[in-house]
Amino acid sequence: MRASLAPWRLGPQRLVGAPLGSSAEVVGHLGAVQSQLHDMSLWAVGRRCDATQAEVAAAFEGGGFVRTHVLRPTWHHVLATDLRDLIEVTGPRVRQAMESNNRRDALPREAIERWAALAVSVIREEGPLTRPEVEARLEGEGFARVGNGMAHVMIEAELTGEIHSGPPRGKQQTYVAAALPPSRRTPDERLAWLARMYAQGHGPITARDLAWWSCLTLGQAREAIRLAELAPLTLGGADLWAAEPVEEAEVPAALLLANFDEFISYARSADDYAGIDGDVGSFLRATGLLFVDGGLAGSWTRQVGRQSARVTVTPGRPLDARLLRAVEAEAERYARFLGVPVELALA
Repeated sequence: MRASLAPWRLGPQRLVGAPLGSSAEVVGHLGAVQSQLHDMSLWAVGRRCDATQAEVAAAFEGGGFVRTHVLRPTWHHVLATDLRDLIEVTGPRVRQAMESNNRRDALPREAIERWAALAVSVIREEGPLTRPEVEARLEGEGFARVGNGMAHVMIEAELTGEIHSGPPRGKQQTYVAAALPPSRRTPDERLAWLARMYAQGHGPITARDLAWWSCLTLGQAREAIRLAELAPLTLGGADLWAAEPVEEAEVPAALLLANFDEFISYARSADDYAGIDGDVGSFLRATGLLFVDGGLAGSWTRQVGRQSARVTVTPGRPLDARLLRAVEAEAERYARFLGVPVELALA
């Protein structure tokens, strides 16, 4: 995310250079694509393979990749073939991170495992099912939701590897039973695989970056880097690790990225927000992020209709003519992705 490292991270991120060949190839290359907002995560995938929203959505609905909770924990797109290894590596840390919230919602370990097992059984027998449909079945067996308890039950069910996303039903996600292949890697091999995959898809990294992305401890991240035999290097004044030789890329004047794009999947520092005057949090809560010369510099929102769309960009600082032209080009790129004309406005 730091502008000083953008020339070496944009290429591995596939935000510059030749596009990848398919949506599934993008997801596999990045390892996991954060996807709280489904349509914006499709944009994150589509711009890396020159695919339209309809094409990426069709790949998802056809099972080219799945959506599940696997890192930090939050929604991610992953390849089903990678999911078992990801769960094996990160599942224990995700469960640990959720323990206090589960207890707050009256779900001690024994209870959440029992309800998650029942959710898996119901989905296996009746799926695809939406979350409200699963909850209705559990309520029939005595489940009473407290707080975010149902969401946590479903995350626990996902972490078993026995369910993941199914075909969308309108705007609602469904769940289906999973048939994941068993892992063929040892625990050390999985750690090395995770570090190598993250470095290859995200550019030169630090151990803190890997720990933040994967929810591993810093010690585990360092061990993963050692096992992966990543190469040390220093760039932009930072000590980093790389999976392969890095090349400096020309940094685009502007980028309109999804709000949780993998380009920001690094441990944060104050330098990351140097391009913004005012409340940084308000920009990070928007549906999209504006980058200028490789650094975070604002946000953007979208209103999408059947025949047209409107993109409103809120820069952290005024845009000169050069940057305005670059933002206009990005809006045109987003229009091609949507398949409808886009009107650009500045807030």
